[in-house]
Amino acid sequence: MDKHDDKRQQLLVAMTASCGASTRDGTLSLLQPWSRLARHLSPLIGESGFCALFGRAARLVSARFDWVAGPSFKTIESLLGALGERLASVGAEQARAANTALLDTFTRLLADLIGEALTIRLLHSAALSTGEQNAQEQK
Repeated sequence: MDKHDDKRQQLLVAMTASCGASTRDGTLSLLQPWSRLARHLSPLIGESGFCALFGRAARLVSARFDWVAGPSFKTIESLLGALGERLASVGAEQARAANTALLDTFTRLLADLIGEALTIRLLHSAALSTGEQNAQEQK
């Protein structure tokens, strides 16, 4: 693992750790990093690009978690809805493991496309927005 992979992992951990459980099973909290990534990436790669990249990540992760892969989606809203349903259909530990694998695979694929430095900057921005939004939510 090189320093870029390590930094990417740290940012993903920061994004997922700062999400509070918003539902009894924590599914909504697992979707928060995806919402933030979508908000930061959509202007750059478009909604269809985000959905396509997610679909590729899901197909790769489905070797370990066969329930993750599904149909392709045209909108981020429908993608997140389906992901939430799938995560809620399994145990909390398995949902967290699959979500972590999905996030890692998604960001690795993104780094392959746009480069490590830009990926890390985007993840950093998304992680920072997590803290700002949580602070505003607590007011």
